[in-house]
Parts: sequence; C-alpha cells; structure tokens
Amino acid sequence: MAYSHAQDQSGMTAHSLVGFRYFFIALFCVFLLLAMVGQLFFLDWRTWLPGAEGSQSMFGSVKSAVYTVISQLT
Repeated sequence: MAYSHAQDQSGMTAHSLVGFRYFFIALFCVFLLLAMVGQLFFLDWRTWLPGAEGSQSMFGSVKSAVYTVISQLT
C-alpha cells in the first residue's frame, strides 16, 4: 500500500514544506525591503525586525527575523 503524501522525520508533508518555502521567501523579501530602506536613510533598522538585533550582516539579520516570525506563527 502506497502513501499519498511523503513525510519526513518531522511529520511534515512535501506539500506543507513547499508552502513553508513560499512563505519564507515572501517574508524574506518584505523584511529585506525594510532593511534596505532603513539602510538607505541611515536608520537603525535592526530594532524594527524581531530577532535581528545581534546579527552582523544585513542578510543574516533578515534571515533571523524571518525565522523568528515563522516560529511565532507555528
């Protein structure tokens, strides 16, 4: 008997992982835009993003902010 949805060790289906990927990309683009606008106007934009306060690079800050928001949503 075959399963209709493949699951990994965490119990998530392949379909939900695709949705997670799209959600991550959308949030990453939004937070990256905020960071770029803040950088352009010489503002302290790291305090705007949750979880990005201690990061050193812009992409690292945006990535940690996205992971923080996603973990709060699940």
